[in-house]
Amino acid sequence: MEYLAPKSTCLLCKSEFTRKGIGRHLTACLKKHSPRTKETSARKYCFLSVHDVYNNDYFLFLLVAQDATLEDLDDYLRKIWLECCGHLSAFSYGKWLEELSMTTRIRQVCADGRTLTYIYDFGSTTELQIKIFREVTSAMSIKDDIILLARNAEPVIPCDNCGKHPAKHICTECQWDDAGWLCEKCAATHECGEEMFLPVVNSPRTGVCAYTGEGTKIIKIK
Repeated sequence: MEYLAPKSTCLLCKSEFTRKGIGRHLTACLKKHSPRTKETSARKYCFLSVHDVYNNDYFLFLLVAQDATLEDLDDYLRKIWLECCGHLSAFSYGKWLEELSMTTRIRQVCADGRTLTYIYDFGSTTELQIKIFREVTSAMSIKDDIILLARNAEPVIPCDNCGKHPAKHICTECQWDDAGWLCEKCAATHECGEEMFLPVVNSPRTGVCAYTGEGTKIIKIK
C-alpha cells in the first residue's frame, strides 16, 4: 500500500477537502457561519493555520480570540498535538528572527500578519509554522478562546515490514534506521519487543520522545 493523506473535514459545514483546498474553503465558509445580530455580541478573532514544518499533511485551522495570549495558544497546541514530558517551547517571528513573549496578545501578531515559528522541545524538536490569514469578527455560539475549524485526517502510513497494512505502532529502536512503522500483525513478531513501541497517532509528534496520544476533543460548532 502507499502513504495516503485522506481528505479532511470542515467542522463548520462537515464538507471534506484536500489539504490544499480546505484553507480556501474555510475563508468562504467562515462568512456563512459567523452571524452578527442584535441578540448576540460579536467577538474579534484571528484566523490562522498551524502545520508541521517537515510534513504539511499535519495541520490545524483555528480561530483564536484577539485578547488571548501566545501562552494560551501554546497550551492548546500542547494538549491537541504535543505534550509528553513538559518540555520547553517558544514562538518567534520567521526563522528565529525575534523571539516573542508568551504574554504577547494574539491581536498583536494578527495585526502584523507575519508568519510565526513555534518550537516544542529543544532536544527531540517538533517545529511548527503558524500562518496568519486575517482578523475575523464573529458571534458564534461557542465562546472558547480557541476554536478548531479543521484538522487533518490521520495519514495512512504503510507498515515498513509487510507494506500491506497501515502502521499502528512505531518501534523507537528501528526508527534510528528510518524504519519501524509496524501493522498489528508484524508488531506481534517484531524482534525489538513491545516495550520499544509507541502508538501511531494523528500528530506531527507521533513516534517522538514519549508521545502517546491526543489531548483535546474536537469541539462541535453550532
